[in-house]
Amino acid sequence: MPLKGMSQAIQQSDKNSDDLAACVTIGLLLPDLSNPDVIKAAEFAIDQANAAGGYRGKDFKLMIRTAEGFWGAGSKESVSLVYEDQVRAIVGALDGRNGHLAEQVATKSHLSYIETYATEPTLSQAFVPWFMRVVPNDNQQAVTLLNQIQNEGGGRIGILSTQDYDTRYAVKSLTRTVASKTRRSPLVIELDPTEFHQEKVLEKILSAQINHLVIPFDVSFLSDLIRSAKEVLPDLNIYGTLHFAMGAEKQDPTWKDYEGVYMIRPEFDSERYPVLTSSRSVYMSDAINLVVHAIGQVGTDRVDITNYISKSKYSAALTGSISFDDLGNRQNASTLIQIRNGKPELIK
Repeated sequence: MPLKGMSQAIQQSDKNSDDLAACVTIGLLLPDLSNPDVIKAAEFAIDQANAAGGYRGKDFKLMIRTAEGFWGAGSKESVSLVYEDQVRAIVGALDGRNGHLAEQVATKSHLSYIETYATEPTLSQAFVPWFMRVVPNDNQQAVTLLNQIQNEGGGRIGILSTQDYDTRYAVKSLTRTVASKTRRSPLVIELDPTEFHQEKVLEKILSAQINHLVIPFDVSFLSDLIRSAKEVLPDLNIYGTLHFAMGAEKQDPTWKDYEGVYMIRPEFDSERYPVLTSSRSVYMSDAINLVVHAIGQVGTDRVDITNYISKSKYSAALTGSISFDDLGNRQNASTLIQIRNGKPELIK
């Protein structure tokens, strides 16, 4: 069915389909199935909700689809979740490009779309009440990182960059924030992850005489680069965005190669919930629980769910209280930690 006509058809069938459905279904839209910790976190949240009684005798059910394949698959699978699977809301863990496609479907269908990964700022600039995210956007992260840089005495700032879509947006936010607050543009050092030469990058950092290095992306060689940079420049302060932190969690769960590094990351108790092993998984769990809580408060009508989530505060989230501004950005979302003695410690 075309997107234009889908909205009216879905809204008309909402009440009737609720009566007929055996379960209350929540959609999960992923780039692929390569992050089992995220899926386990979503299933964990659903299992908890059902153990608590579900919704009026009905179990909650998770419907998983992926955006793998040709360009535009994210839009196609979003349509399938809405129209075929009759989901009450969609929780996504997409990159910025696919996030835009899913957002368009949510807008047409008046369905809540909760993003748990994409930080690209323009996702929140469409002024649609159906898009919200539980992660901080790039602008929020840039302000938090710059505040810490200034607390460390300021000085010359360098930013590593790649041609990746999400990284380019993160670099734009960082560059704009640094220039506006310090009246001095940072040095942007371009990398090609497919032809990475560590010695050349270290030479650029040395010759630029920077005091602070910000890394807004995740690739496998970063831990080696950080270790080498700290050896030749022991006074260099290193900072990472949320996507950097998510990559670091994969590369080195012991944090031994990231000692002293500041990064955007939520504070959460992984010992209390062993299944939630990463930032990606705890954000996913919070997003599913957010939707479950909203359904428990207002029922299964899609518009009611959106209105409730966008205007209320959810205090039971593991990453801290969740509320949204008028653009769907999570308020007070950008928390900073530093690796100290092999453990992430919150910087207040």
